[in-house]
Amino acid sequence: MALGHRVRGHRARAVIGSIAALTALGGLLTGCATDSAESAEGSAQTVEVRTELRAMLPGELRAESARIAVGTESGYPPFEYTNEAGRIVGFEIDLFDAASKRLGLKYNFVDMPWNSLIDELYAGNVDVVAAAMSDTAERQIESDFVDYYNDSDAIMVPAGNPQGIKTLADLCGRKVAVLGGDSTQQIALQTMNQAECQAKPITVMPFDTDADALAQVQAGKADAELTQWSTGAYNAKQVGSGDIFEVANTEIINPTPLGFRFLKGDVEMVRAYQAAVQSIIDDGTYAEILEKHDLSVGALTTATINNQP
Repeated sequence: MALGHRVRGHRARAVIGSIAALTALGGLLTGCATDSAESAEGSAQTVEVRTELRAMLPGELRAESARIAVGTESGYPPFEYTNEAGRIVGFEIDLFDAASKRLGLKYNFVDMPWNSLIDELYAGNVDVVAAAMSDTAERQIESDFVDYYNDSDAIMVPAGNPQGIKTLADLCGRKVAVLGGDSTQQIALQTMNQAECQAKPITVMPFDTDADALAQVQAGKADAELTQWSTGAYNAKQVGSGDIFEVANTEIINPTPLGFRFLKGDVEMVRAYQAAVQSIIDDGTYAEILEKHDLSVGALTTATINNQP
């Protein structure tokens, strides 16, 4: 897959030597920093460094002291969330950890609001975003993705589905909560208002976090929430006793790959992480991590770049 050249000129990589250095990056980083050894539970299978893959990294990242900054938003289970010990955990955390171990590259997660993630990437304050981001053609204009999972969307409703919502078309004329910040779900609802819901538009209710959006459904302030299927299925099982929410749709809607997101043209990093993810797919580590988080349904057999073979 051909990658573009950097469109913003040379940027200083956010390589750091300590947590203190990371938190001093600037006032734009509103979240907290966590060390890779503390944040990721990781796979039970040992992941060894492969020298031929490590050699694919940019030269400055092959030094033993090198460390990168990884932007995330820890309110999106099962991909990333904070456990009772205050550590950021989840499927994507474990996967990024395994890929980084394969490359022999240290990192720190920086927890921040969803709508700050891409600005921090473009500003060079983080080197990569790991936040269950959909790989779309629009986002590929200024970003490159290493795809690691296939997902779709879920329509979340109160348990029992009292309004009988089953499809996207059923959302026309209703109040629907969603993660804001131009999430793919927010864009999908806005697109529907320009097409099939033009006569009965959806009242789109964007919120800063997925949890805030889902809370509107529980409070009766929204008829439904549109979210990613894996997150919706997780919340339907885990919130309360599993009897507060349910996923309304039985058919797949808006299928899309998810990927680690890099600044456009960061060619060496993208290719190194693509090779690392493919390596852990090939040796079974990926399948083990998927099974741990009950996400095997969305498994890839090939780690693609920008959804291209």
